[in-house]
Amino acid sequence: MYKIASADLGINEAILEKDYWIVLMLKILFSHDRFKKLFAFKGGTSLSKVFNKIQRFSEDIDLILDWQILGYSKNEPWDERSKTGQIKFNNEANERAANWIRLVLVPELNKTLIEMSIEKVKLKVSSIDSQTVQIQYPNGFKDNSILQEIRLEIGPLAAWTPVKNYPISAYIVEEFPQIFNDKLVIVPTVEAKRTFWEKVTIMHKEANRTKTLTPARYSRHYYDIYQLSQSTIKDEALNDVVLLKEVVSFKNKFYADNSAKYNEAIPGKIKLMPNEMQIEGLSKDYDVMKNMMFNEYPSFQEILVELHRLENQINKLI
Repeated sequence: MYKIASADLGINEAILEKDYWIVLMLKILFSHDRFKKLFAFKGGTSLSKVFNKIQRFSEDIDLILDWQILGYSKNEPWDERSKTGQIKFNNEANERAANWIRLVLVPELNKTLIEMSIEKVKLKVSSIDSQTVQIQYPNGFKDNSILQEIRLEIGPLAAWTPVKNYPISAYIVEEFPQIFNDKLVIVPTVEAKRTFWEKVTIMHKEANRTKTLTPARYSRHYYDIYQLSQSTIKDEALNDVVLLKEVVSFKNKFYADNSAKYNEAIPGKIKLMPNEMQIEGLSKDYDVMKNMMFNEYPSFQEILVELHRLENQINKLI
């Protein structure tokens, strides 16, 4: 079955298999009576699985956790604080989230898997990041190019708006719908236009980076923006500059970084183009990432051309 789907879709079996388990875990989470209203789906995987706007396999599931489950009121995190006070609050919120993940989420989901007779799948908290849950699933296909585990990357300090319910399904289910009973999973997902602005501000931060290297795997953001720029998502975002301001405001509040110059991430001042040293590193990073892409994909030079065009478009919105 996987071999046939792989030939039809141009996606290797290991990726198809992992995609199936990713969607199954989303189904379990978002149909769980205790947890289904506490999370929203966001990030690169949502651009692929929900909006079908990028042609790459994203290995992680990015989830927003409702901070109210951690004991905060709806607006409490927005209270005015000193810089030191905000750092203290952020650390406390992340610690509360880590404890909740370890003591509540992981044990409950492991129990649910056993009740569903899915005993070969195990969840545990990452030893490196206490807000990441590692999910071991049965590997029928080996591929060193992908991480053969699923990671739920969970954070309370992220924005929920705008969020809307969307259906998703696994590639293998779409290929063989007659075999599977549950074809669609409904998942509350951050709208793609917000993810567009989130990634634009990431690139603005990188364009202002001078003393350190761009992190590994960051070329994915540039590819994602290229893909979104070929779609109606770009138009939706450019017609909602207020949302860009909200993204910037959120980052200044919870992820303050003077070197990022978030206050200049506005029409007329925004910077997206990396410098020459960054381009060299990002190009190499992109070459490594290509095995995660489906079908045709742009060269990194094509991405840079589109990025320059987009930078000019945004700066003309004033």
